[in-house]
Amino acid sequence: MFAGRKFFLCLIAVIAAAAANAQTADDFLAVLQKNFARWDLNHDGILSSNELDTAVADAKTTGTNAAAIAALKRASRLAKIPLPEFSSANIATIAGTKQPDLAQFFRDGLKRIAGATNRNLFAEGLPRLETIHQGKLGNCFCLAPLGAMVSRDPRQVAAMFVVETNGNYRVRLGQKNVEVAPPTDAEIAMTSSNEHEGIWVNLYEKALGTARNEDRPENERLDSPLDALARGGSAGTMLAYITGHDMQRFSFKFAKMPGSATNDIPARLAELRGKLRAATHEKRLMTCGTIKPTTPGLTPNHAYAVLSYDAIGDQVKLWNPHGQDFTPVGAAGPQSGYVTKHGIFEIPLIEFVKQFSGMAFELIGEKTLGVLPD
Repeated sequence: MFAGRKFFLCLIAVIAAAAANAQTADDFLAVLQKNFARWDLNHDGILSSNELDTAVADAKTTGTNAAAIAALKRASRLAKIPLPEFSSANIATIAGTKQPDLAQFFRDGLKRIAGATNRNLFAEGLPRLETIHQGKLGNCFCLAPLGAMVSRDPRQVAAMFVVETNGNYRVRLGQKNVEVAPPTDAEIAMTSSNEHEGIWVNLYEKALGTARNEDRPENERLDSPLDALARGGSAGTMLAYITGHDMQRFSFKFAKMPGSATNDIPARLAELRGKLRAATHEKRLMTCGTIKPTTPGLTPNHAYAVLSYDAIGDQVKLWNPHGQDFTPVGAAGPQSGYVTKHGIFEIPLIEFVKQFSGMAFELIGEKTLGVLPD
């Protein structure tokens, strides 16, 4: 009896979810139909990349309209799914096949826009690591060093932002100052959320994208500064970029080599412990990354902030830019994962080097020694 009732309730939930999804798809297509002619600036019946970028950057594109254009922009970036030109008919077909799921992208955007209720720079007090959640740009490589900086000294992060008299913001990134307009609703739909704690994270992403775009040769610059973040990058390189300091990498390949190469592990671990102790004591920024981790709860091809090293427990404290919670099924460890709160967790050093590919250390007051040998 109980099993039958449970199945019935699950069935109702599935039907309700399907109905809600269908309604969202209808809502998305209704918004598209209402705005298509306005977004199609040259009136050729196709929404081009430039036209998408123009609508995304338009502060007058708000609410559901912003969520819809952000969904299309997000879909246009998907290299693994070949898509036809964005005619009205083609978009309707894509929405029906869910390849990609435009309705889900639309829902994601609506949720992020609705969550950005505080459009002040900072809500109250100083930036907090616990409120940051990575958005849909795939830009963990620039959030990881930011998270490390917030953990070390939130006052330093707050000092990066200055409100200009024209309503724009000046953001200091290492040796560079970048002026950007407040993020639009569509930009908020695609960038990180900050739990009603202000728009400083969104501004950081927009400024960093603008700076990276300006660093390109003029003929290689992108129409949208956020596209400069969506193409990925190195957390270590970004660590150096936003601090203006040199950095040094430390590879973990030694922990993954078979045979006689494993004899080198004790010496390399001792070297790593020394560097972690020194960096933690001197409060230098650190980042790390994964490729294909096997421990549950760890994100593949992802950048993390290294917050500190506990020499007594021989454990490393990390922060995942997704800012998620995770509870292991069973005892915490490499087989079940590690208890995670707001993206923060601890992992034994010996497991750290197995699951992660390497680290980057900020260097202060000294020249970089280059990449350490594998």
